[in-house]
Amino acid sequence: MKCNGDKKAPLVIRAKSEDNVTIRTPWRIKGKYLIIEDLNFRGFSDRLDYKHVIKQWWKPSKELRQIGIAISGHHILLRNNTIGYFTASGLKCTGRCDYLTIDHNIIYNNAWWTTGGTGGLVIKNIDQIDNSKAAKVKITNNLIFGNESRIYSHVFKKGFSKLVIDEGESFLLQQKDDANKKGAKKGHYMGRYLVKNNLILYNGKGSSLNKVDRVDFLHNYLYCNGTTAKSKNAGGIRGKNTNYDNFMHNYVSSCKDRAAISVLGRHNLFKKNIVKSSTQKRMAGVKIVKRVFQDPKNLRFTPQANRLLASFAPLLRRYGIKIQPTGYVVDRARQIEDIIHLIPTKDDTIIKRYEDKIVIYNIDNRGIEGLGKNFVLKLK
Repeated sequence: MKCNGDKKAPLVIRAKSEDNVTIRTPWRIKGKYLIIEDLNFRGFSDRLDYKHVIKQWWKPSKELRQIGIAISGHHILLRNNTIGYFTASGLKCTGRCDYLTIDHNIIYNNAWWTTGGTGGLVIKNIDQIDNSKAAKVKITNNLIFGNESRIYSHVFKKGFSKLVIDEGESFLLQQKDDANKKGAKKGHYMGRYLVKNNLILYNGKGSSLNKVDRVDFLHNYLYCNGTTAKSKNAGGIRGKNTNYDNFMHNYVSSCKDRAAISVLGRHNLFKKNIVKSSTQKRMAGVKIVKRVFQDPKNLRFTPQANRLLASFAPLLRRYGIKIQPTGYVVDRARQIEDIIHLIPTKDDTIIKRYEDKIVIYNIDNRGIEGLGKNFVLKLK
């Protein structure tokens, strides 16, 4: 879909009637000055199961890479939409994207069965259209839950797959290059990101910031994330090589043995963040109010989080959406053996097992995009 509005008259995309309209087909949108609102996007991942998906691990079909809404454009507003049950991302913005506002949407139960590794909302490798340093990407007042990975992911062109669940973020902000890093390429993103007043719970991972700078992460509420991801840092706010960010007034209550806040970078400010976590390390600007294992079935929201949740009641009722932990448990041993059993082989294929990896030589890579002659399955 290619469509453009203009600055004085944005093009509005909404349902024609007031009846409930469900969009089953993924959308790819390229344009500018757009408002996308009041739409219900629902994929079909709830109709898939493990047995069906694992058979496609070596030759994944397009159905395992479905993105609810894929956007490339600028001055785009998404509000009051529901986006759920897509096998890959619910919403993904990439390429020449700038001036994005994602406000008051429900992004839920995505990414379950992708072999590509993704999450609910992904803003990745975007390019600016100007040199403004203002807040141009805004993620505000959203409800994000139930997005998690259940299948080990792979990028065949890397030549290996690490057999561990480490995807399924509520949202991911990621850039290839950054203005403050040595060797940064032209086209790095100079604007700020505003992440404010979002309710984030029951996701495979909490929120991830990777190589992004200038993020204002303010007044967000994260509960019981880290449902399937094995990383100790999957329980709340995770940052890697992210700089000049502000983390203020966030409330993070992590489940299991997950840390609530784990951010690595330079010149970051932490102020008045409150966490409940059994493993959170002490750090300036973070107050640990309780060291406990949270019960995901008995969460107690802050008053601010409850008010935000109440604002979604009409949408939740209208489309019959229920907020609850999926309770899915990844059977690691079974999945690894199934992947090995399904290796596409030829007469001269050799499979060698080591303590920490399995190496496949002369794999049958016919018809498999990106898969070379050899491939490594990393077990640790």
